[in-house]
Amino acid sequence: MFSTRAVNVDPSRAMVVLPPGGPPAVAVTQRQYDNAIAQTISLATRGRTPGENTIHVAFLTSADLPDGEGIAGNLLKEPGLDDHVLAAEMEERFPGVAMSTSAVFVQNKYGPFGYAYGRGVGNDGCIYVWQRLMRGDSLFRPKTGAASIRLRVCEPGASEASLLRLAYGYALNASLGRSGWDPIGEAPDPAPNLGEAGAPIYPAPQPSFDDVMAPRTTVVRPRPRPARAAPLRDTAPVETAVPDRPLEGYPTVPPPPSR
Repeated sequence: MFSTRAVNVDPSRAMVVLPPGGPPAVAVTQRQYDNAIAQTISLATRGRTPGENTIHVAFLTSADLPDGEGIAGNLLKEPGLDDHVLAAEMEERFPGVAMSTSAVFVQNKYGPFGYAYGRGVGNDGCIYVWQRLMRGDSLFRPKTGAASIRLRVCEPGASEASLLRLAYGYALNASLGRSGWDPIGEAPDPAPNLGEAGAPIYPAPQPSFDDVMAPRTTVVRPRPRPARAAPLRDTAPVETAVPDRPLEGYPTVPPPPSR
């Protein structure tokens, strides 16, 4: 008998995987609820900032959600997206780090997401990403469930653009085998002219994240002032008084012979 419902599973069973080059998963803790399955995916941590690189993910069914966690049986409350909820999460997972929430609209292959960036201890770059996946439920459409994702990463010397690549490239690695669970929906159809004759497609250069998220700034340096010319000194020869009699203590030099 164990005092917790959480169990450790193999990292290959993580419900969210990062793109190549991201910190690998080293441990996965999973907990089963009546309306959800939640995982805490521990990632390799190299930074000096207190805390652990993690992914908090939960797959929730269409069951009614409770008002608070731990009541109404073994049900999981969906993490909120309110400002005070996200601020409390960042204060807990980034102790002492000033995180700045981005006001830029960003979207990955699953839909819109939000993020905050800050500088941790030393030269650590830190990012916190939150995303909620759920199709539009209504009275005329059956509920499809939801997926909640939180990503916390601090990496030495990482820029905002490099950490955003993790948010754009991560992928869901699992699904709930329950009827009606489909928070993502079907993949969009390709363009109608794809593969058709007479519809050439040319490669278009895409701007890098460094150019989009961190545009270069031109530093205007003041022009050096021309050096002032040194004042001209009087170069006229200095007249020296010629003595009219021999000096005492010096030999007398005879004059040159006359021609």
